[in-house]
Amino acid sequence: MKYDGDFGDHDVLVSFDIETTHYDPAEGETVAVGVGRHEVGSPGGDAQYRIFARERLGIEDERDLVARAFRGIDRLDGDALVSYNSIEFDMNFLDERRARFDRAPETPQLHESGRHIDLFAGRKASCGPSDKWPSLEESLDSYGLPVPETVWNGSPMDNARFGTEFAPAFLDALGNGDEREIDRYRDVLHHYLKTDLEANIALYCADQGLSFDPVHLGLHGEFQT
Repeated sequence: MKYDGDFGDHDVLVSFDIETTHYDPAEGETVAVGVGRHEVGSPGGDAQYRIFARERLGIEDERDLVARAFRGIDRLDGDALVSYNSIEFDMNFLDERRARFDRAPETPQLHESGRHIDLFAGRKASCGPSDKWPSLEESLDSYGLPVPETVWNGSPMDNARFGTEFAPAFLDALGNGDEREIDRYRDVLHHYLKTDLEANIALYCADQGLSFDPVHLGLHGEFQT
């Protein structure tokens, strides 16, 4: 779905996305957080991306992951935090998980200050009661932007498969402590999250009528673990 968004003038965008074992924070946990930075008007290849992934098992490691990612967002000195369904899902998920930590990390200032632009929110609000809410991929396609694909163990990855298959397998690998195996899982995480982070930036620019030349969208990555 195209959306005529008027988000104001922002020079530096910070892109944000999380991956979890389950959509319900009472049953799932945070596995990885992706963060990107793009200066509006600069080449897409100059954008910076960083993936924060779990390093070991346990709630203390999940807390450390969230803390590292939140600090990473604040250090990027952005004007706006850009995401797709992250106000309603990602931040709410992390808020409920933070309540379980002994020392809850502070939420990023970009989110707390109201400078979080959720590209899904306006699209959802414009849908009728019987309309299907558009996915990130469908929104990209509406502008003719390429849709990336991450193929893991022979099948395309999506959020449902990530939570039910990939995330438990990755956590098992962490428990086994085989660094070569863990690195293979991290390669999948990097491809899956980096393409979504760039998708947020590309969609923001399309909604605003700004030019953006993506370098990761449309990439087809195949991985075996």
